[in-house]
Amino acid sequence: MNFEKFLFPPPPLPGNRTSMQLGPPSELAPVIQRYHFYNDLIAGILSITIGSLLIFLVTTRISTPTRLFKKVQAISKCTEILFSASYILTAPVFTSIVMNDTFSGLMIVNTGWQFNFHFSQIFLSAALFLLTEQIFLAPWHYYIRYAQVCRKGAGCIDVSIIVVLNIILQILTSMNLCYAALPTSEDIQLLQEIANKFTLSYSAFLLLSYKKEVDSVADSVDKVLSIISAVSYVSSLVFSIFLMIFFTIKMNLKIRESTNTSSNLLELQRKLNRLLLAQFFSPLIFIQVPFYYSVLGPIVGLSQGLVTDLFPLLFAWSPVFNTFLIFILNSEIRSALIGKQRTSTTSDARRSVGGNQN
Repeated sequence: MNFEKFLFPPPPLPGNRTSMQLGPPSELAPVIQRYHFYNDLIAGILSITIGSLLIFLVTTRISTPTRLFKKVQAISKCTEILFSASYILTAPVFTSIVMNDTFSGLMIVNTGWQFNFHFSQIFLSAALFLLTEQIFLAPWHYYIRYAQVCRKGAGCIDVSIIVVLNIILQILTSMNLCYAALPTSEDIQLLQEIANKFTLSYSAFLLLSYKKEVDSVADSVDKVLSIISAVSYVSSLVFSIFLMIFFTIKMNLKIRESTNTSSNLLELQRKLNRLLLAQFFSPLIFIQVPFYYSVLGPIVGLSQGLVTDLFPLLFAWSPVFNTFLIFILNSEIRSALIGKQRTSTTSDARRSVGGNQN
């Protein structure tokens, strides 16, 4: 089969007409579905296995005078495990839809386990919610680390700030997107066959577009919410980068200003910086870049073709890669894995800096 024409779709036709693209061809759609199903299944099983192992090690094998480190790691890994489970369940496929000048947008198809249409939409929305949460985990890790090093540790106020900001960002991004993407009865009647091409059976889907014709107040609300969602997703990336750069600079300055900082502690800080940086680039490469190309791009008619359908295969591997990085870069976790117990280096760094202030 010639994949070139699907990887690189034809340019718009001259005049006021544009090329039609109603998802991938019928003979290619089931192949894409199998890629997504087995990719999400393998990555999900790996993520759940090593994530559960990391939770066990952090909560039972690492000796630390503060429970914060354990709670942060456990909550983060639980979120990733839920995300992997939702992907195994739904195996979502993202495909672009173009219909002349009247419509261009994104269809998100549940190609995994099929339930009642509305229940399948709920599971699909939950998967998008947990996918979005992967974007926010990295800056929250930076914030907790910053509070430990530069202040007297993270407390209830810091946790409350994270929870409130997380709720606000989720409302602005994933919740707006999912609500605006609920298809109308007319959408289902017109586009259901496109969704059915992937599983060769009745499949639930979500539909999002900025160019959809506005025929009612509900359509106007959906269009506004979709724009708010897209702007919020882009802003969250800029906000995350700014926060992590700021926290990194402040932490390094604080460590260097401490008169009793040893060379070992400086080396520890560099290792922790590498771990935090890796935890930032993991969702950036595996989630944010594919998300902006394959999710936001088709909504405005910028991304089409087979790349849009296959790029989201990276989504499922973000928690796997992130957890492997923790095992590789965190010597404390590695020591716990082979049966040794060590005092939390994070707490050591905080006490060293705090002792200088006293």
